[in-house]
Amino acid sequence: MTTRLTTLAAILLTAASTLAPVAQAQEVWGAVATDNERLFGLSSGMATREAAETSALAQCGPLECAIRMSAPQRCIAYAHSDNGQASGYGAASTRADAEQSAWNECNARVPSNSCTIRAARCFE
Repeated sequence: MTTRLTTLAAILLTAASTLAPVAQAQEVWGAVATDNERLFGLSSGMATREAAETSALAQCGPLECAIRMSAPQRCIAYAHSDNGQASGYGAASTRADAEQSAWNECNARVPSNSCTIRAARCFE
């Protein structure tokens, strides 16, 4: 019985030390603000949604722009079509995934894959 308790205690201690860094990981937010034409702002690595949105609006121009997306993700991306008729926004744990999501969303609204990634940012 003592051996089983010792083994169980060792397993629990190992699990707790393995999970501790995950539990301590802080959630970070990102946001995209645009005027749907030429102005845009991105933020990443913010502690709260409000901070992410405030930062994105400050970069874009708070009077001209509006928040288009905010998410609790490390990476944020913004795509816009060459003809100016569509935009897409992406959030993911990697830059490539955020860019792909933004590009897909934008190109779903216009023909001929006319969207390009205008900006992408990750919190390191």
